[in-house]
Amino acid sequence: MKTTKNMEPGKTRKVKTLRQLATEYGVSENTMRKWLRPIEHKLKRCSRTLNPKQVKMVYEFLDEP
Repeated sequence: MKTTKNMEPGKTRKVKTLRQLATEYGVSENTMRKWLRPIEHKLKRCSRTLNPKQVKMVYEFLDEP
């Protein structure tokens, strides 16, 4: 896995599903969807997975778990 210059050491770039993010935050997928509604237009999801840039946006919006 790759790390970038902008990321902290130990942080990796990963593609994640909504379920994986919900598990990280300790909530259901439905709750995660509700939480992400305000930034839904920014995420521009077109597949079941969130790319590393989208995951970063979620972490910035909700704060890291």
